[in-house]
Amino acid sequence: MRKTTLILALLAAVLCGRAQDFLTPESYGIYSSNKHGDETLFQLMFPEDKSGNVIWNVEYKTFFLCAPSFSAEYALEIGNGKLVLTRANQNIYMALSRHLQEHKPDPLKVVSVDVKEMSVPEETCGRLSTLFKLATETATHFEDTRLGFDGTSYYFNHKRKLASVWQPEGGRTARLVHMAIRLCDVVKLQDTALLNKQMEVCRALTQEYIRDLPDLYFKPIYGILRYGNTPYWTCQTYCEDCIELKFPIGTTDEDTCAMIVGNYADSLSAWSRELFLMSDRPKYPTVVLDNSRDTAFCEAEIYNNHIIRTITLSDRFWRRDVILSAAMLPPGRYYFEEGQWKKEE
Repeated sequence: MRKTTLILALLAAVLCGRAQDFLTPESYGIYSSNKHGDETLFQLMFPEDKSGNVIWNVEYKTFFLCAPSFSAEYALEIGNGKLVLTRANQNIYMALSRHLQEHKPDPLKVVSVDVKEMSVPEETCGRLSTLFKLATETATHFEDTRLGFDGTSYYFNHKRKLASVWQPEGGRTARLVHMAIRLCDVVKLQDTALLNKQMEVCRALTQEYIRDLPDLYFKPIYGILRYGNTPYWTCQTYCEDCIELKFPIGTTDEDTCAMIVGNYADSLSAWSRELFLMSDRPKYPTVVLDNSRDTAFCEAEIYNNHIIRTITLSDRFWRRDVILSAAMLPPGRYYFEEGQWKKEE
């Protein structure tokens, strides 16, 4: 009954297309500093030490990022007893486009930023961090993920979990975004009274996440395992009730495994939750990323009265519809072609 209620609630959110209660998980892309259009965080939030070296630690922070299509981006960092507001002096994406069109070297910084801070109680940072944690951990692809050319994308990050939403028009996500924008105003105006009002919103949103979406239904990725025989090693996620990932990577170390699995952990968690909601008795498959493949394959075998599914695919096929549809296939061998799974004869 509980699962049916969750399914109906999520489907209702998708069908109405307006009231949104969930963020969408982002597994990779925005942390890259070398690809056109993906440098927003780098330009805004990567500080430099006294020698001019970039301190590469933004993915571990708690922050909110507002990225409009044409106007200047800004970000709010939360932690260490303060709120830090960083605003670009122009639209970073457009500035980078001009930079590359002029055939200049890959930029470290092409815009100037204005930084303003406000000291707040550690308890305030803790409450906001908890809310961001709940919002990012419960992100799902079930939500309406409409995108447009003229609008604003909003990103929320807690440690290494990043989730986003584009132009929310109602529901819990819209209230979350509005609260974050008002927190930026708090820092800009140094307004303690406005901060207190937003903390009331934070408290209410936190209780909603805790009440409606208990941890029981949202299993996280717990870690990675590195194993194998030289010269080939495999990184593998280990978790309870979630899609597992194997990645043959050759000779490497545990840090490389952590980086690779970290790229996909958010999507694995979100897709695992969706598989739970789709099936009364879900069986979580193993996904093997093998870049020597040009298509995707699935082998579904019966083992101890259960169907064990192994999906082998290139990262170019790293798509929700491919993985979740394979997780529901009956026993047999399949290949993915023309947008669907086909059984081998």
